[in-house]
Amino acid sequence: MSYLVLARKYRPATFSEVVGQEHVTRTLANAFATERVHHAFLFCGPRGVGKTTLARILGKALNCEQGPTAEPCGTCSACGSITAGNAVDYYEMDGASNRGIDAIRDLTEAVRYQPAVLRKKVYVIDEVHMLTTEAFNALLKTLEEPPPHVTFVLATTEPHKVPVTILSRCQRYDFKLVPSARLHAHLTRIFAAEGLTVEPAALSLVVRESGGSARDALSLSDQVISFVGKATISEQHVAEVLGVADRALTRGLVAALVSGDAGAALAAADAASGRGVDEVQLARAIVRYLRDLSVLKVAPGVGELVEATDEERAAMAAEAAAVGKDRLTQMFERMLRACDDLGKSMQPRLVLDLALIDVATVEPIVPLGDLIERLGEMERRIGGGGGGGGGSGGVSRPPPRMRSEAAPPPAAPPPRMRTESATAPVAVAAPVAVAAPVAVAAPVAVAAPVAVAAPVAVAAPVAVAAPVAAPVAVAAPAPAFSWAAVLDELERRRKLSVFGNYQHARVLSFSPELVELGFSADYTLGEMAKGSDQVDVVAGVVRELSGKNTKVTVKMLSTTESAAIPARSTIEETKAKADDERRRREAEAREHPMTRLVLETFGGAIKEIKTDV
Repeated sequence: MSYLVLARKYRPATFSEVVGQEHVTRTLANAFATERVHHAFLFCGPRGVGKTTLARILGKALNCEQGPTAEPCGTCSACGSITAGNAVDYYEMDGASNRGIDAIRDLTEAVRYQPAVLRKKVYVIDEVHMLTTEAFNALLKTLEEPPPHVTFVLATTEPHKVPVTILSRCQRYDFKLVPSARLHAHLTRIFAAEGLTVEPAALSLVVRESGGSARDALSLSDQVISFVGKATISEQHVAEVLGVADRALTRGLVAALVSGDAGAALAAADAASGRGVDEVQLARAIVRYLRDLSVLKVAPGVGELVEATDEERAAMAAEAAAVGKDRLTQMFERMLRACDDLGKSMQPRLVLDLALIDVATVEPIVPLGDLIERLGEMERRIGGGGGGGGGSGGVSRPPPRMRSEAAPPPAAPPPRMRTESATAPVAVAAPVAVAAPVAVAAPVAVAAPVAVAAPVAVAAPVAVAAPVAAPVAVAAPAPAFSWAAVLDELERRRKLSVFGNYQHARVLSFSPELVELGFSADYTLGEMAKGSDQVDVVAGVVRELSGKNTKVTVKMLSTTESAAIPARSTIEETKAKADDERRRREAEAREHPMTRLVLETFGGAIKEIKTDV
């Protein structure tokens, strides 16, 4: 006698036996109790959760000799023929194989005839989303108003691909993945019925790998039973057969990562690889375990969120309590990125090893609250002259040396005046006694630096008879004939290619009689700029501005000449000024008191300084 797999041997025969789909079975049972059974159903949901099984139960409920009833007997000829798959009035079609309009045309022709044996004809179209658009359109009218002796059941894993015209003619039932606890209990009953002994941890691993699919769980169980035989099934057996990491291996690997022992983590990964564990599966197991630890860290009382036995949950809760939440989050994010990289890499083992080293050796993240508190303490030290201990008797660290202790910051130069202003104050060698008000009527010019050797004694207030007249600086108009004026005129005339090239030109000599220009040796477009067309344009502008027949010459400078000639182009001048400004700002940033205090407090080093110059 041929062997019957567990998924077929223990297929539910009534609505009450279906696991994890109570929202569907209860609705259908009530429909039979109130005689409100629809003529077309759409069962949609993931694989292996009972869509086709429930369609068969529905067919038996409609045709049972004791019914129609929500609890078919399973022993009458109608129930037996549907269960055996040889009922002449119960049709199961594969939408992928019968997706054309011809197959649907044959179906719509056949539904007109009365059932041969059963009470009702039942048409089950599996993977209905595979039908063509023409086939769907041919089915519309029959699906909307079928004969009273016909019931349709459509099943699909991708309901979004079914046209809305079909959806609107069916009662839709969305199936869910079977919860882990329900699937665990279901497998326990089946193993007990088979007379097999299995550890709870082994069942948990089977449930976790099945992904909520009852059929996948039973198929994996068949595989494990064939490997173990009549012996007790352990978690290690399941991990070895399925090529996945068991809880013990994952726990040891995560413990090595938490402790920062990269060597132990790599050794555990190598042992898992030797057992045939796929690198992607191992990384996913680590991510899942870190997720469980994070859940137990923030919600230790909600144990049902973690798929494990009570003993395992208690051990994991102790592990979670010893690790900071930020550290768990950091490890989870890095391993999750490694999972993505592993799926795209041609060398997954190398990616996994580097990811384990990265997670094990990464510096822990300092909480934001601690950083804010430290920065606030630094601000208090700077603003209040130190004070880490205060009244608590602590020894405060001296504040960092301020800029005023070294050299004063450079002050902005005053605007130039068109007058003879004072260049330095007067040198005073002895106390000066002023006995009467001093009237100042004009600016005083002084020529020597101040050297105050004694305090100045003032016997009477100084009266200013007239305010010091500060001459107003009048900027001289820019000369009409200058190289800057030539460039401005080129830009105004929209000679953009000429303007772009001659910004790089160095002015070797500039007079109304002769203008000599040169391009440095490293300017690759210099030969093009020397072309007669561009030189003629520049010469025309120069002659207009100078009012004379100015001669313009352009040449390429050699490397030696480029280095020796001090003249620089407009672009070079701008770049030099920007470089000087950037160096000045970087120097100020390095010497800033806050920067020095941060480096001293955290023991770091400046890697890069970015400025907006």
